[in-house]
Amino acid sequence: MKYLASLLILFSFGTSFAQDGYLPLDQDKNIHYSDSGQPNLSKDELYKKVQEWVGKSFGNYQNAVTFEDPNAGKLRVTSYVPLIHAQFAYVRFDLTITASDNKYEAHINNLDGVSPIHSPVRLTGKENEAIAAQQVLINAENSKKKRAELEENLKIIKADNNGINTAMYNLLGSLKQFTN
Repeated sequence: MKYLASLLILFSFGTSFAQDGYLPLDQDKNIHYSDSGQPNLSKDELYKKVQEWVGKSFGNYQNAVTFEDPNAGKLRVTSYVPLIHAQFAYVRFDLTITASDNKYEAHINNLDGVSPIHSPVRLTGKENEAIAAQQVLINAENSKKKRAELEENLKIIKADNNGINTAMYNLLGSLKQFTN
C-alpha cells in the first residue's frame, strides 16, 4: 500500500511538471533535474543502498558508475534510459548522488539524445526555445491550414520534451522509492 501511494504521488508529481512541455533549466540554462530524500539511514547505510539501487537499475554497477567517493558519500552514474521521443531512442545522462546522514541529493545533467541513425545530440535550453518559437509562429499565422500544421508540430515538440521529463522523473522517483 505504501508503494502504491508513493507511485501515485510520484506519477502526479512528474505529470504536473511535464504538462507544459518545458524542460527544467538551471541558472546557466542547462537542463537540470534534482531531487532529495530523507530516509532514516546513516550516510554509510544510505550510500550502500544507493549502490544497490544503481546495480539493480542499470545492470552493471562497474559500467554505470564513473565516479565514487564513499568517504564523501558521492557517486556519479553515466548511463542511458529508454525514451519516448520522435528523434531519440535513449537519453544519456550524468546522475550525481550525494549521501549524508538521513539525506541524499540527486542531480541529473549533461543529457544527450541518442539515436541509432545519427550521433548523440546535447539537449539544452534550445528544446524549450523551440516551444516558444513555435507558439509565436502559431500566433502570427492567419491561414487555418498552416496554423493547424504548426499546432500539430507544437504538440510533437511538447510530447518529446514530456518524454524526456517522464524518463528523468521516473528515474529520480525510482531512487526515492528504493531508499525509503
